[in-house]
Amino acid sequence: DDDIVGIVEKIYIEDIGEVDAKIDSGNGAYNVINGEVVSKRGDNIIVKTIGGKKLKKKVVDTIIIHIGSGVKEDRPVVLFDIKLGDEEYKDVPFSIADRSENEYPVLIGKLFLSKIDKLIDVDKEYEQD
Repeated sequence: DDDIVGIVEKIYIEDIGEVDAKIDSGNGAYNVINGEVVSKRGDNIIVKTIGGKKLKKKVVDTIIIHIGSGVKEDRPVVLFDIKLGDEEYKDVPFSIADRSENEYPVLIGKLFLSKIDKLIDVDKEYEQD
């Protein structure tokens, strides 16, 4: 069934390649990609991301995340073209955050899933060869 995604899916991200993404229906916020902003000039940032790749991206938004204990973090939001299954999606927003402690470098949030009309099957994981 093409309308169902598992809790972990392989997605292809432009300029990065194939990565494991955690599908998070409980996360109402943006998709998140592991990265660190190395430099900033105007609306453009250089972000060091998955696999140590450095990419120049235009910041389209900034979101404020409440980490807890009154601590807030500003995260830049950039756009990536991605591929999930056979479908390609252009200009998908991702906030940049340090996910090095997380098992998966990419988080796909509820907002994006509802846009693409996918359901999550918590028992389904992608087929490993």
